[in-house]
Amino acid sequence: MIDKIAWIYIKDKKVLCTLSKGKNTYYSPGGKREEGETDEETLIREVKEEL
Repeated sequence: MIDKIAWIYIKDKKVLCTLSKGKNTYYSPGGKREEGETDEETLIREVKEEL
C-alpha cells in the first residue's frame, strides 16, 4: 500500500496547483508520507519542497 496525501487549497474560486518541472502537467501539492509522520507534518514538508 502506498500512503500519499495531497493539499487542495481554494481561494477566490481558484485552486492552487504545481507545475511539473519540464512537463506540461499540473498537480496538487503533496506526496508520500515518511515513516512516523502525521498528516500535518507530511503536508508541511511536501509543500515546502514543492513551492
